[in-house]
This record gives sequence, structure tokens and C-alpha cells, in this order.
Amino acid sequence: MKSLFFDRINDASIDMMDCDSKVGVLATEDESGYPHLSFISSIQALGDHALTFGQFSAGLSKRFILDKPRVSFLVLSADKRYLSGNATYTHSANTGKEFDLYNNKPLFRYNSYMGFYRIFYLNLERISPITPLPMGAIVLGAILSRVKAVFVRRSEKNALPPVGQALFSQLDSLKFLCYFDAAGEAQLLPVVQATSAGSDRIVLVGLPFGKELRQIPDGAKASILCLNLKMESVLVKGRYTKGTLEIARVYNSMPPKMEYVYPRSETIEPIRSF
Repeated sequence: MKSLFFDRINDASIDMMDCDSKVGVLATEDESGYPHLSFISSIQALGDHALTFGQFSAGLSKRFILDKPRVSFLVLSADKRYLSGNATYTHSANTGKEFDLYNNKPLFRYNSYMGFYRIFYLNLERISPITPLPMGAIVLGAILSRVKAVFVRRSEKNALPPVGQALFSQLDSLKFLCYFDAAGEAQLLPVVQATSAGSDRIVLVGLPFGKELRQIPDGAKASILCLNLKMESVLVKGRYTKGTLEIARVYNSMPPKMEYVYPRSETIEPIRSF
């Protein structure tokens, strides 16, 4: 991953982010200091110094961004090129020019039950150049990660349900890892090679992006979002050490009900109204 960043969005990046078929990922910070990753396909440029994205469901990222407005983002195009960067949330609106533009997109124009009801605005801090994914290295890394998983498999807590394990094991599923560096900056990486090792661990080898992965401190709080082309997704959070994420929390990031599925509260709430 290139370390060169710019303070404005060039025309090629604007065009890339304007495409509706892209994958967008937004990284916020949760209440426990873990990165919280959300699939935000609506993220796009607003001029060369700002970004917007639309909200049509009530996930946790929209709550976290209000408390800690500095975010990281990554955009992956259909032709396997990506860019990433950092931005700061400034405000939101449920009317206006951008609100109308979002809701007049072909996917949402006649969708009365799933339209955008709020638009979020962010000021750009920095953005990387567009970079092609190294597909040859990704394929080899995916194979080696699955070999590694055989030797470090663990399923004592049964944290990740079988459907999540299957999603992580799909060769064509997309994965994105995020952690906070020593300066508190969210670092977001594509880690397609990652796979599940039982229900309690996610593992990956350093191919590709070995240099970047080696910079993650042992025991750092990290999160990995996994999604496929059917838009099925799951988010895992835990401690990362040398290519292994020990799962502490599992979040169902798919509508209609986004919630933590591990750990679950065993407290039975009494019925107080009838």
C-alpha cells in the first residue's frame, strides 16, 4: 500500500467514487476503543475537498461518528482498484440538493421503503492515489492463510456463528482490516486473504501488504469486516497479534437489524407492561 497521500480529490478519484457499483467502507471508533467498520456504498466526493454518504438504515456507525467525528474510508471499484483516506464529519441534513440527488439515483428513485433519509457531510483530510489490488499475491495469500488456519483453529467460545465462518472462508468474499496507529489514526487495509480458523479466530498471512501488517502492534484492538457480492456481511472485533485476530465481539452488520450477536446478554428482562 502506497504511503503517498494528497489533500484534494482528483478527477479520476471523483469518477471512481461516483460509480454506484463500488464497495465503500467507513471506519469509526466504538465505545470500547475498537474500530467499527460499515459497508457504505453511497460514499462519494463532493467537489475536491469533501465527501458525502447517505443513510437508509440505523447502524451503529452513524451514532459513533457523532461522538468521534474523525473517520477513515476505503473505496474499492468493480475493476479491483482502491483508494483510502481520512476525513472529519461536519454535519448532516435531511433536505437539500445532495438529499435529492441521492434519492434520485436509479437504485432508490422508486424505492419508497428504502430511500436515503439523511445525508452526512465530511471534510477531507487526506486521500491516497488509486491503486490496483495485487490479485496474484492475494490468491497466494488466501491459500497460505487457509493452510495457517488448520494449525491455529480454535472454537472454545463459539463466537463466530457457522454462517459467519462460511462467509470468511469464501475465496471471493472481501475483507477489510482496521486498527488505530500510535497517533490514534485509523489505518484501513484490504485483507482479502483473511479466513476463519474455527469460531474464535480470524487468521491471515502477510501476503499482500506484509509491511503494513507488520506495523500493527501485538495486542492492538482491530476489526475485520467481511462481505460478499450478495451484500451478506459480518464484522468481528478483537485483539490482533502476528496475523491472528482473537475474536472478542461479533456484529451482524446486515439490515434490517444490526446488532451484536456475540457476546449476547443472558439477562432475562421482566415484562413490565401488557
